[in-house]
Amino acid sequence: MVLAAVFVLTASLTLPGRADTGSQLASAQAKLNKLISQIEAATKAKDALQVQLNALAKQMSAMQVQIEQVATQIAQTQHDIDVTLTQIQAQQGVLDQRARLVYEAGPASTLEFLLSSQSMGDLSDRLQIVDAAAASDEDIIQQLQDLENGLNAKQQTLQSQQAVFAGRQKKLQSAQNKLQTQWNQQNAIVTQLATDRQKAESLVAKLKKKQAAELAAAFGGSSGPAIGGVFVTCPVRGPHAYSDDFGAPRYTTNPPHPHGGNDIFAPRGTPVVAPFDGTAVNGSGGLGGLAVNVYGALGYVYNAHLDRIGTLGPVTAGTVIGWVGNTGDAAGGATHDHFEFHPSVIPPHPWKSPYGYRVVGTGIDPYPYLNSVC
Repeated sequence: MVLAAVFVLTASLTLPGRADTGSQLASAQAKLNKLISQIEAATKAKDALQVQLNALAKQMSAMQVQIEQVATQIAQTQHDIDVTLTQIQAQQGVLDQRARLVYEAGPASTLEFLLSSQSMGDLSDRLQIVDAAAASDEDIIQQLQDLENGLNAKQQTLQSQQAVFAGRQKKLQSAQNKLQTQWNQQNAIVTQLATDRQKAESLVAKLKKKQAAELAAAFGGSSGPAIGGVFVTCPVRGPHAYSDDFGAPRYTTNPPHPHGGNDIFAPRGTPVVAPFDGTAVNGSGGLGGLAVNVYGALGYVYNAHLDRIGTLGPVTAGTVIGWVGNTGDAAGGATHDHFEFHPSVIPPHPWKSPYGYRVVGTGIDPYPYLNSVC
């Protein structure tokens, strides 16, 4: 494993484009993460403004109902005033007619009416009649005046109330317009951030594809035979590259030992996942550093040199069990997942690697099985 790590490290040093791509990818990913956070915050702010707008709309609707109610009351009051004015005019006509008759008859007629009394009792009665007629006229005039004044006062009160409501509605409308402007601005920010996010996601995808191509060009492609039905998904989820290095000599022991798996090179932190359903068990220790075994129906796989360990216990295909690193004897070298496949039953004619190996210990060359999913 150390020899391969040295080779990979050397290759990376001679390919500055890979380092540039990795740096660009990290920067683009960081920008994308920042945009996602900004979109969440901006969306929350927009939603808060929408809540305020809805509350104002509810207040304005209620205020409009009140204004309409007051307007109806004003119209009814005006009708009452019109009816009263008609009555006043009729009564005024009677009073005018009586005043004209009194004027035409002159003061003598009233005096004659009094002097023609036959006795003191009759005179007293006639005085009461004259006084009652005068008082009746004054009462009618006063009552009509009071009614008109009351109706006018009521109309003024209602108009004043309508003016208050209209002023409040105007303020609510102004506040709503202001909030609507803020909402429009916030919505524009969210829309722009979403556009920026699409561009950032596109750039990240492009850089990942470029990085994968550079990795493949540097470490060899994955072309070759493919055997399906064993792995459901590629054990490394992200940009990666591997070759059939099963059985290649490794010099971390004396004498050297054959490489027992395939090294899947990938950037540090790339997720390592279970290739099939099973149980994930911590297999750390020794040359492999941090490692995880996944035991399934057809055998188990060994993932070594992890940067950190993920889910353990029952897992399904695709569950993240760790992340690519360079722990163990790969320390200081290129980050990769050392991947081994140990079938429950070794097939009669396992694939033979370029190094002439079919089986190392209880493991067989995983290369053709990786080709079916990676």
